[in-house]
Amino acid sequence: MINRRSMLKATAMSVLAGGAKAQELPGPYDDPTARFDKAKQDQLPSWAFRDELWIPLVPRPVNVGWYDALTSTPGGTPPPFSPTDPVPIGHVFHGIAREWGETPLHWKDLGCRPEPGQTASQCWSDKHENMGFVESYERKENGEAVELIHNWGHFPIKCFKMPILETKKALAHAALPARLYGYGGMVPGPTMKMRLGQPVVVRFENHLETELSVHLHGAHSPSHSDGFPSFYVLQGKSRDYFYPNILPLRKPMESDKGRARPMCLSPHKLVADDGESQSTMWYHDHGMDGTGYNVAKGLAGFALCFGERELELIANGTLPGLGPKSCEDPERQGVKTSARDVEDLEEPGYPGYYKRCKEPYANPFDIPIVLQDKVIDPNTGQVAYETAGHNGYLGHTFLLNGVAYPHLNVSNRKYRFRFLNGSNSRIYRLRLLSEAEFHARFGGQPASVPAAVPAEVGVVEADDIGGGSMDEASLPFLRIGKDSWLWSKAEQKKSVVLAMANRADLVVDFKLFASHLKSRDDQAVFYLVNTMPQADGRGPRVKLEDGGDPRVLPLPIDVEADAKKGIPESKIAELDRPIPLMKIIVKGPPLDCKLDAKVEHGTELIPHHPIGDDEVQVVREFIFERGKGAWKVNGRFYDPNIANATPTIGTAEEWILRNGGGGWWHPIHIHLESHQLISYQKDFEADGIIDTGDPPAIPRLANLVELVDKFDEGQQRGLHDTQVLGPNTVARIRMRFRTWNGPFVFHCHNLEHEDMRMMHNFEPVPRPFTDAEAEGKPDRFDRRRKLANIAPDARTHGNDVTLQPDPSAPGYHESHRRIGELDWSHSAIPTTPVEDGGAYQIPPRAKEGR
Repeated sequence: MINRRSMLKATAMSVLAGGAKAQELPGPYDDPTARFDKAKQDQLPSWAFRDELWIPLVPRPVNVGWYDALTSTPGGTPPPFSPTDPVPIGHVFHGIAREWGETPLHWKDLGCRPEPGQTASQCWSDKHENMGFVESYERKENGEAVELIHNWGHFPIKCFKMPILETKKALAHAALPARLYGYGGMVPGPTMKMRLGQPVVVRFENHLETELSVHLHGAHSPSHSDGFPSFYVLQGKSRDYFYPNILPLRKPMESDKGRARPMCLSPHKLVADDGESQSTMWYHDHGMDGTGYNVAKGLAGFALCFGERELELIANGTLPGLGPKSCEDPERQGVKTSARDVEDLEEPGYPGYYKRCKEPYANPFDIPIVLQDKVIDPNTGQVAYETAGHNGYLGHTFLLNGVAYPHLNVSNRKYRFRFLNGSNSRIYRLRLLSEAEFHARFGGQPASVPAAVPAEVGVVEADDIGGGSMDEASLPFLRIGKDSWLWSKAEQKKSVVLAMANRADLVVDFKLFASHLKSRDDQAVFYLVNTMPQADGRGPRVKLEDGGDPRVLPLPIDVEADAKKGIPESKIAELDRPIPLMKIIVKGPPLDCKLDAKVEHGTELIPHHPIGDDEVQVVREFIFERGKGAWKVNGRFYDPNIANATPTIGTAEEWILRNGGGGWWHPIHIHLESHQLISYQKDFEADGIIDTGDPPAIPRLANLVELVDKFDEGQQRGLHDTQVLGPNTVARIRMRFRTWNGPFVFHCHNLEHEDMRMMHNFEPVPRPFTDAEAEGKPDRFDRRRKLANIAPDARTHGNDVTLQPDPSAPGYHESHRRIGELDWSHSAIPTTPVEDGGAYQIPPRAKEGR
C-alpha cells in the first residue's frame, strides 16, 4: 500500500531521476492518461456485456436507539457499536461534532433555547422540540397529514460501523486482481439509505496506510462531519460522523399560507425548507492532496436520503417503485437481533448487509449507477495512476458500479436511474440507443429493427436508422432531478451532460420502445452510450486526434444561434462512434399502464423557493485559474489556515464564479448548501484567444451574453451543488447560509485540480445583532459587526467544531480527552497523550545521565 506522503515522495524522486529513464522502463504509474489511444476509446473488448451490473448492497445498522439510551454511562446499556467496540459515541480519537451534545448559541435565532449548564440530553430535547416540523407523507381520508415529523430526531438514531479497508477485486477481466480501497471493503462502497428526521452516526475506521477524510457530497451537515480536507481519519483511528438529516430553516413565504400547520412554530416564525430535501447524495474521500488517488482506488459510494415529499411520490405511484412497500424500513425503530430475523434480513455471505428487496425503502425499479473510467494496467491488473499528473486523470476502461461494460436485465416498464459521474476528470454526455441504431452507428450490421415507436416521443422510424443527427436517433427519457435534489417538474430529454460529481435522476419508460414484445421470452436490446469526445483533463475537445490544439468545446449545453443577442450557434460536438457503456435487455410484454408509475413530462415533483434580490446581502467573485503548474482561486493556492469568505449565518449571498481562461473546464462544487443558478454568461469571441502560457493571461471578457434561459427549466429553477464552468464563462449563483458554522470548502471537482490547490475555505459565522439593531436603530459602528469579510481572515480550526469533554465534570480524567482536529501547521502526531501516537510514535529522548 502507498500513503500520501510516500506517493508525493515517489513523485519527487521520479522527477529527479529524469525523463529518459522513465521512457526506458514504462510502468503502470508512468503517465497513464497518455498511455492509451484516446481515439479508440469506443473499441469494445471481446468480453463486453458479459457481466451483469452490480447493485451495491445496503448496510444494516449496528444499533438503533434514542439519544439517552445511546449516550448512557458505560455499563448501563450495551455499547452502541457492539460488545466488541466498547468505545461510547464520540469518544474515538477524532471525536464527534459538537452539535451532537451541545446547542450552539446562534441557534437562538432558530428558536432553540441554549442555556448555561444544560446537559447533553437537555440540549437534544431542546433541538427536537424547536428545530421545526414537516408534514408526514401518509394522509388521512380527508387529505390531512397523519402526523407532523420533527425535523430534528423524530425517529431513533441509527448507528453504523464502516471500516475502510484494502480489498482485492478483478477489474475488466484482468488476470490478476487489483488492490483497491473500499468502504466496508467494497468497490464501490455500500449504498447508505437514510431518512430525513432520522439522525445517523457512522463510525468510519481507517485501516489503510494513508490519512482520509470522508465527505458526504450534497449534504447539509456539521463541519466536523463534512470532510474538510485536513479533518482526517488518521491511520488506525476512527471518527464518528454525525449526520442529523435535517432540513435547514427559512423565512415563510406566500406559498406556505393555507397549510394545516406551517411546519415550524419557532419564536422567529421560521419554517423547515422542504424544497431542500435531499435525494441522491454520494460519499467519497476528501483528504488533503490525495483525493484523486483515493477516489481512483475506489473510495466512493451512494448515499440516498428520503424526505416526506419524495416518499409520497413513491407511495402514490408517481415515481417507480412498489408503492407503500418502497416507503418501509424494517429497522426504523430498532435493530432486529433474533437469529430468525437476522437470517431473513441479511444477504448470505455478506454479514451486516441486507438481502435484495429487504433493505429500507426497497425498490427494484430504482437503480443507482456510478460511472467511472480507469486505466487498468494489462500486465498487473492494477489501477494505474499518474501521481505527477495535475491536469486530470482519464481512463480507457469504463466501469459502472465497478463492472466494466455490464449488461442489465429489466422488465418492460418504467425504471428510475440515478446516474453519478464519479470519474476524476471525464465529462459524459449520456444517450440511449436502440440495438439497431447502436450497431449502425457503431459500425456493425443493424440487428432486427423493433416496431416503430409512436411519433410523439420523437424516435426515428426504421428506415432512418443510421442517418440523421445523434439527437434524432436517441430515445427519450424523463429527467426528474440534478445533483442531490428532485426538480420541480419532470422534463422529457434525449441526452444529459454530466460533469464530474454531477448526478442525473432519470426515468426511462421501456414500454415506449418495446411495445412489440408479446411473451415472457421476447426481448429488446438497448445501449447506454457516451457521446462526449475528450482526450485530456482540459475538457471535451472537438478533434481527438489533434493533440496540439488546446481549444475545447465552449458550453455544457447546445445553443441555437440568436443574432439579436449576439449568440452564435454552439453545438456540443459528439463522437461519430459512441462509446458503449452498458447493454440493457428488456424482457416480456409491457406492463399495464395503470400499474406502472404515473410520472410524465410536466408532472409536479418538489417545488423550490427562489432567493430574491432583497435577500442578497453580499456579492463575491471567485476566479478559477491556472498558475505555476497548478491551480488557483483568486490568485491564491489553497491554504487550510485561512477563511477566504465568512458569510453571516442567516443571510443569503450571490457568488460570481468565473473561468480564468486557458481553455479549461472547471466543475465547481460548494459544500454545505445548495445553490440556485441566476445567470450564465459567455464571451464567445474570447474562445478564439488561447494562451498556453503558465499562467495564461486572464481574458478580458468584454462581450458577455446571457445564456441562462438556454438551460433546461429544471436547471434554471432547481438546486445544484456542482456548477460546471466552460471556457470564458461566468456563472452567478445564490445561496442561503444556515444552521452550521464552518469551516467548509468549495473547489473544482476535477480531482487533480482540487489536489493541486484549486480550493478555498468559507466559514459561515454568527454575527448577532446588537441591541440597537434589534430595535431597528443600528449605528454605523455596531452595524459593521455583522458584515461579511471582503478579504481572507484567520480562521478557526480544529476542536471548536468537535465535542470535547468538560474537564470540570465529575469523574473527568485526561484519558477521556479526544483529539478532534489536528492543527495543519503542526505534526500529525499529537504530543499528548503520547500513547495516542500508536506504535510508530518516536520515543521521548532519554534524560541526561541515564
